[in-house]
Amino acid sequence: MENSNKIVFEKSKPLPLYFQLKEVLKEKIEKGIYRPDDIIPSERELIDTYGISRTPVRQALNELVAEGLLRREHGRGTFVAHKKIDQMFLKSLSSFGDEMERSGLSFETKVLNKQIIEKNATLQEIFGEAHQFFYRIDRLRCIEKEPYVLVTTYIPAASAPDLLNVDLEKQSLYRVLESKYGFNISYAKRVIEANNVTEEDADILKIPPMAAVQMTKTTAFQIDSEPFEYSIARYRGDLSKFTVEVKYERK
Repeated sequence: MENSNKIVFEKSKPLPLYFQLKEVLKEKIEKGIYRPDDIIPSERELIDTYGISRTPVRQALNELVAEGLLRREHGRGTFVAHKKIDQMFLKSLSSFGDEMERSGLSFETKVLNKQIIEKNATLQEIFGEAHQFFYRIDRLRCIEKEPYVLVTTYIPAASAPDLLNVDLEKQSLYRVLESKYGFNISYAKRVIEANNVTEEDADILKIPPMAAVQMTKTTAFQIDSEPFEYSIARYRGDLSKFTVEVKYERK
């Protein structure tokens, strides 16, 4: 709860009242006065504390939610959101571990499932007739001990014999494919979709059912343009954002 001493904003200032409140709340979040998962004071408490009406209070909170600094939970209140992790993987093809090391973040990988399956219609479309059996590997990637992304990976079984016996919690999949199996990894095609999480995935990612996830479908290729991997990644929408550079093309 806010300090009981009322803080009255300068109504004569050229800055709108909602913006003044928004900046105060943002500063408290940046300084760690309000920490991730802390509940923000109610609209009534903010009205009483800052001496302004409901309209600017509501607008300030709405904009902080839109900017990803706050999140609303129906029936519970408004909370400080976790800081989103900026992923640059749209610009380059690298391992999850390499990206996290560059960002200076602690991470871990948990292998939830690994098995051999027969190809389905999707794998048939991507890999054609060359392969009948595939490894399916489900991994949960955590950052700072928080579940971040759930990845399901398919790799032709014949191209990497005995892969399921490799410890993929301690070793990078791409590095294993390069060093152990001689893959010449070159490029990937990615499709990004906004989806609502399934009930099963929500339980693993520790987010509410139907929460937003960013689903990324990746087909990776070797230097000879032969596909070697297909993966489906479900990134928590409250923790992730993606950055890409776009160049202006002159005609």
